[in-house]
Amino acid sequence: MRDYVLELQRTNEDTTVKIDLERDYNPNETTRQFKRIYVCIGALKRGFKEGLRELLGLDGCFMKGQYPGQLLTAVGIDANHGIYPLAYAIVETENTHSWSWFLTCLGDYLDLNPMSNFTFISDRQKGIQAANFKAQWKGNQFKELVWKCAAATTVQYFDGGMFSSLF
Repeated sequence: MRDYVLELQRTNEDTTVKIDLERDYNPNETTRQFKRIYVCIGALKRGFKEGLRELLGLDGCFMKGQYPGQLLTAVGIDANHGIYPLAYAIVETENTHSWSWFLTCLGDYLDLNPMSNFTFISDRQKGIQAANFKAQWKGNQFKELVWKCAAATTVQYFDGGMFSSLF
Protein backbone atom coordinates (compact mmCIF):
# COMPACT_ATOMS: atom_id res chain seq x y z
CA MET A 1 0.00 0.00 0.00
CA ARG A 2 2.83 2.36 0.86
CA ASP A 3 4.44 1.80 -2.58
CA TYR A 4 1.11 2.53 -4.31
CA VAL A 5 0.73 5.81 -2.42
CA LEU A 6 4.31 6.88 -3.07
CA GLU A 7 3.97 6.12 -6.80
CA LEU A 8 0.72 8.10 -7.00
CA GLN A 9 2.34 11.09 -5.33
CA ARG A 10 5.56 10.81 -7.36
CA THR A 11 3.77 10.72 -10.73
CA ASN A 12 0.94 13.13 -9.92
CA GLU A 13 2.03 16.38 -8.28
CA ASP A 14 -0.25 17.65 -5.48
CA THR A 15 -2.04 14.30 -5.14
CA THR A 16 -3.75 13.80 -1.80
CA VAL A 17 -3.87 10.36 -0.19
CA LYS A 18 -5.09 9.62 3.30
CA ILE A 19 -4.90 6.15 4.78
CA ASP A 20 -6.66 5.10 7.96
CA LEU A 21 -5.48 2.05 9.85
CA GLU A 22 -7.32 -0.01 12.44
CA ARG A 23 -7.04 1.49 15.92
CA ASP A 24 -6.20 -1.79 17.63
CA TYR A 25 -2.43 -1.63 17.40
CA ASN A 26 -0.42 -4.55 18.65
CA PRO A 27 3.23 -3.58 19.34
CA ASN A 28 4.26 -7.20 18.73
CA GLU A 29 3.05 -7.03 15.11
CA THR A 30 5.33 -5.63 12.40
CA THR A 31 2.38 -4.42 10.31
CA ARG A 32 -0.89 -2.66 10.96
CA GLN A 33 -4.26 -3.50 9.40
CA PHE A 34 -5.62 -1.32 6.59
CA LYS A 35 -9.04 0.24 7.21
CA ARG A 36 -9.66 2.78 4.42
CA ILE A 37 -8.00 5.04 1.85
CA TYR A 38 -8.95 8.37 0.24
CA VAL A 39 -7.37 9.44 -3.07
CA CYS A 40 -7.67 12.71 -5.01
CA ILE A 41 -5.27 13.00 -7.98
CA GLY A 42 -3.55 16.40 -8.10
CA ALA A 43 -4.36 17.20 -11.74
CA LEU A 44 -8.03 16.38 -11.18
CA LYS A 45 -8.08 18.53 -8.05
CA ARG A 46 -6.56 21.50 -9.90
CA GLY A 47 -8.91 21.06 -12.85
CA PHE A 48 -11.92 20.96 -10.58
CA LYS A 49 -10.87 24.14 -8.79
CA GLU A 50 -10.12 25.96 -12.05
CA GLY A 51 -13.43 25.13 -13.72
CA LEU A 52 -15.39 25.23 -10.47
CA ARG A 53 -18.93 24.05 -10.96
CA GLU A 54 -20.58 23.71 -7.60
CA LEU A 55 -22.09 20.30 -8.26
CA LEU A 56 -20.86 16.97 -6.94
CA GLY A 57 -22.28 13.54 -7.62
CA LEU A 58 -21.75 10.92 -4.93
CA ASP A 59 -22.01 7.18 -5.36
CA GLY A 60 -20.89 3.97 -3.77
CA CYS A 61 -20.57 0.39 -4.96
CA PHE A 62 -19.65 -3.01 -3.55
CA MET A 63 -16.24 -4.56 -4.04
CA LYS A 64 -16.32 -8.34 -3.99
CA GLY A 65 -13.52 -10.84 -3.91
CA GLN A 66 -10.69 -11.56 -1.55
CA TYR A 67 -10.77 -8.03 -0.08
CA PRO A 68 -14.42 -6.91 0.08
CA GLY A 69 -15.38 -3.35 0.89
CA GLN A 70 -17.04 -0.31 -0.63
CA LEU A 71 -15.83 2.12 -3.27
CA LEU A 72 -17.08 5.67 -2.68
CA THR A 73 -16.74 8.24 -5.46
CA ALA A 74 -17.20 11.96 -6.00
CA VAL A 75 -17.57 13.33 -9.53
CA GLY A 76 -18.21 16.76 -10.97
CA ILE A 77 -19.16 18.07 -14.40
CA ASP A 78 -16.54 19.11 -16.97
CA ALA A 79 -16.78 21.92 -19.55
CA ASN A 80 -18.44 19.57 -22.05
CA HIS A 81 -21.09 18.57 -19.48
CA GLY A 82 -19.46 15.17 -19.05
CA ILE A 83 -18.53 13.30 -15.89
CA TYR A 84 -15.39 14.65 -14.21
CA PRO A 85 -13.85 12.16 -11.76
CA LEU A 86 -12.63 13.90 -8.65
CA ALA A 87 -11.91 11.58 -5.74
CA TYR A 88 -12.47 8.07 -4.51
CA ALA A 89 -12.18 6.12 -1.32
CA ILE A 90 -12.12 2.46 -0.45
CA VAL A 91 -13.82 1.94 2.89
CA GLU A 92 -14.75 -1.00 5.06
CA THR A 93 -18.51 -0.52 4.78
CA GLU A 94 -21.00 2.03 3.52
CA ASN A 95 -22.44 3.82 6.52
CA THR A 96 -22.76 7.29 8.01
CA HIS A 97 -19.26 7.14 9.52
CA SER A 98 -17.48 6.19 6.28
CA TRP A 99 -19.43 8.73 4.18
CA SER A 100 -18.72 11.42 6.77
CA TRP A 101 -15.01 10.56 6.66
CA PHE A 102 -14.98 10.64 2.85
CA LEU A 103 -16.84 13.97 2.63
CA THR A 104 -14.65 15.50 5.34
CA CYS A 105 -11.52 14.49 3.39
CA LEU A 106 -13.07 15.88 0.21
CA GLY A 107 -13.88 19.21 1.85
CA ASP A 108 -10.52 19.51 3.58
CA TYR A 109 -8.38 18.68 0.56
CA LEU A 110 -10.42 20.77 -1.89
CA ASP A 111 -10.30 23.74 0.51
CA LEU A 112 -14.08 23.92 0.72
CA ASN A 113 -15.45 25.99 3.55
CA PRO A 114 -18.74 25.71 5.44
CA MET A 115 -20.17 28.54 3.32
CA SER A 116 -19.52 26.73 0.03
CA ASN A 117 -22.59 26.61 -2.17
CA PHE A 118 -22.43 23.04 -3.47
CA THR A 119 -25.26 20.90 -4.72
CA PHE A 120 -24.86 17.19 -4.05
CA ILE A 121 -26.53 14.50 -6.13
CA SER A 122 -26.87 10.97 -4.84
CA ASP A 123 -29.21 8.04 -5.10
CA ARG A 124 -29.59 8.10 -1.31
CA GLN A 125 -26.58 5.96 -0.54
CA LYS A 126 -26.53 4.17 2.80
CA GLY A 127 -25.11 6.55 5.33
CA ILE A 128 -26.02 9.75 3.49
CA GLN A 129 -28.84 11.70 5.10
CA ALA A 130 -32.15 10.21 4.10
CA ALA A 131 -34.19 12.58 1.95
CA ASN A 132 -37.01 11.36 -0.18
CA PHE A 133 -38.94 14.11 -1.94
CA LYS A 134 -41.45 11.63 -3.32
CA ALA A 135 -42.48 10.69 0.22
CA GLN A 136 -43.28 14.34 0.96
CA TRP A 137 -44.65 15.36 -2.45
CA LYS A 138 -47.31 12.86 -3.48
CA GLY A 139 -48.78 12.48 -6.97
CA ASN A 140 -48.17 15.09 -9.64
CA GLN A 141 -47.49 17.96 -7.22
CA PHE A 142 -43.74 17.26 -7.07
CA LYS A 143 -43.47 16.65 -10.81
CA GLU A 144 -45.27 19.90 -11.63
CA LEU A 145 -43.09 21.83 -9.16
CA VAL A 146 -39.86 20.48 -10.66
CA TRP A 147 -40.95 21.22 -14.25
CA LYS A 148 -42.15 24.72 -13.36
CA CYS A 149 -38.81 25.52 -11.74
CA ALA A 150 -36.81 23.85 -14.53
CA ALA A 151 -38.61 25.92 -17.17
CA ALA A 152 -38.07 29.21 -15.33
CA THR A 153 -36.05 31.73 -17.32
CA THR A 154 -35.48 34.20 -14.49
CA VAL A 155 -34.83 34.03 -10.76
CA GLN A 156 -38.22 35.68 -10.19
CA TYR A 157 -40.08 32.93 -12.09
CA PHE A 158 -38.02 30.24 -10.35
CA ASP A 159 -38.78 31.67 -6.90
CA GLY A 160 -42.45 32.06 -7.84
CA GLY A 161 -42.69 28.45 -8.94
CA MET A 162 -40.66 27.15 -6.02
CA PHE A 163 -42.36 29.04 -3.22
CA SER A 164 -45.95 29.12 -4.52
CA SER A 165 -46.06 25.31 -4.52
CA LEU A 166 -44.51 24.87 -1.10
CA PHE A 167 -47.36 26.34 0.90
